[in-house]
Amino acid sequence: MTALISSSLVQNRTQELTIYCKAWQVRNGKRFTKTAFVLDWDNQTICCPNQITLPFNVGGKVQFPKNICATCPKRERCTTSKTGRSVSIHPDELLFSELQQRQLTPAGRAKLRERVAVEHSLSHMGRWQGDQARYVGSRKNLFDLRRTAVVHNLHVLAKIFTQTTAQFAISS
Repeated sequence: MTALISSSLVQNRTQELTIYCKAWQVRNGKRFTKTAFVLDWDNQTICCPNQITLPFNVGGKVQFPKNICATCPKRERCTTSKTGRSVSIHPDELLFSELQQRQLTPAGRAKLRERVAVEHSLSHMGRWQGDQARYVGSRKNLFDLRRTAVVHNLHVLAKIFTQTTAQFAISS
């Protein structure tokens, strides 16, 4: 996802172009995730759940002072680090937050559901092909990809055919 997100087509898009892409799920175990921190893009500050505000640089890391974190009443839910909580700000963090907000809307969820069939097909093909090129040379590997796509399409057709046959037998 990052390679596609960081492409010049995405970075230099106009305001009219809306990107629908599932954002990475933010995890941090049972502790506060990055989404619990408020990023103020205009002032380039980050505010923790305990309302401590620090400046940030895009592409950098914000390190909350250990003395503030040590006395914080929300420390148990935030960090176990003795040096204080740190939060990394990805260069595309603003786009990631935009994608996360968009996928929470009904229209965003509907747009993402349109891709499910395609993503499942690509996943099946990737699982069959593996994560490494089988042959030397792009021509042979392109042929292998097309062969795998044909086999996948035959599996889909066989499934449709057996379902149609079963429905025909039931209705007869």
